Amino acid sequence: MPFFSDSGPGGFQPKRTFRFLVNFTELSNMSFMVKSAKKPAYTIKAAEHSVLNHKFKFPGKLAWEDVTVDFVDAVDPNVGSKFYNALLNAGYVNPVSETSLVTGITKIQSTSALGEVRIKQLDGGGILLPAGLDPGEVIGAVDDTRIVEEWTLKNAWLTKVEFGKLDYGTEDLISISTTITYDFATYSSVPGGMKYNG
Repeated sequence: MPFFSDSGPGGFQPKRTFRFLVNFTELSNMSFMVKSAKKPAYTIKAAEHSVLNHKFKFPGKLAWEDVTVDFVDAVDPNVGSKFYNALLNAGYVNPVSETSLVTGITKIQSTSALGEVRIKQLDGGGILLPAGLDPGEVIGAVDDTRIVEEWTLKNAWLTKVEFGKLDYGTEDLISISTTITYDFATYSSVPGGMKYNG
């Protein structure tokens, strides 16, 4: 697609930082409570081999970096309680008896508590219609929220949850910050978003 066009609609459509959704398959009603989210990132360290005056580098192991997602807390949905319950569902038990001391958090329970985490990048919405088609014919048939890319975090689990800070000196909303680790991420792209194909 050209950066600029003098022959009709077109041009440059950047992805925007404020057009996104985050979904947890095992935590409902959370998408609209998200304030910010970091997209996945990876690093590959270089292994070095030296011969005389020369140094050669080879790719080492790939490591996916943790993702942070921040939420606004509320009475309903109570985001704080969802993350505390996720801790309990991961296998944590308060150490109040001898029996509770032998229980622990496992990876299977931790990943099951969150399910898959999906970060969806959206474009501006709307639908693209073939020439001569009345928009009234497709309103309601096409979702105007268009996903242009989607990251899925596989085997995701929480490594850190901060339940917020209280302060008499501000009127800010309570914010909950989470750090999520995962084994790997998958990426899918839909160029131009969902289009009408009728």
